[in-house]
Amino acid sequence: MNSRHFQFKEHDAEGMETLQAIKEADAFNSWMYDQIAPFMESPVLEIGSGIGNISKCCLEDGHSLVMTDIRSEYIEFLKENFSEQQEDILQLDLVDENFEEKYKSYFGKFKTVFALNVIEHIENDSLAIQNASKLLSAGGKLIILVPAHALIYNTIDRNLFHFKRYGYRDLGKLMQTPPLKLDSIKGFNGLGIAAWVYGGLFSKKGVIAGGDMKLYNRLVPIAKWIDKITFFKLGLSLIAVSRKLDK
Repeated sequence: MNSRHFQFKEHDAEGMETLQAIKEADAFNSWMYDQIAPFMESPVLEIGSGIGNISKCCLEDGHSLVMTDIRSEYIEFLKENFSEQQEDILQLDLVDENFEEKYKSYFGKFKTVFALNVIEHIENDSLAIQNASKLLSAGGKLIILVPAHALIYNTIDRNLFHFKRYGYRDLGKLMQTPPLKLDSIKGFNGLGIAAWVYGGLFSKKGVIAGGDMKLYNRLVPIAKWIDKITFFKLGLSLIAVSRKLDK
């Protein structure tokens, strides 16, 4: 039984501060997007777009994209900053008790659904994955990125309302849930482990600060090299790709 319980907040101050900090880290955002780009095929639906840090990369790559988020404040932000995409911005709760009724018109519509740093915020992650798979067409791919290593769960995780950090085994089991077939799991951003542990111990605010991300943005070439020499086995995060089987 998971002992962590968080009350949903419509105004996500900690999350907004973190997303704003990451927004300025252009090299880091591009690097993260590059990890999922080879698996992407339009039309695409992004779960948990936030303020659009990765959405921007996806659109610049030429994809047809529907952006979503659970919070009204992020939906408003997206509509203001992606004005040409107004009709492709949707408020979506992946574990809504009336999910089938509310979002049925989107079922089977997308060749790619991705959620980066989202699933760890959802206590019932198995239901989240099950519902995400309903949005995919047959043969479509679900891509998720989640925080790794339960042992480094710390203050920053708690402040960002992370229910857990994942290991290869539990993530693989989650992403193998029918009708999904797991294609791959790899580590991402091994260098970030040290930064995360340090931040959890010494950060005064317990969130990712803008100054920290600016510094880390400069270290991306080193972080890429570390991932390569560790064969993508070590990572602050894990990236999993599953395919929806034909019925």
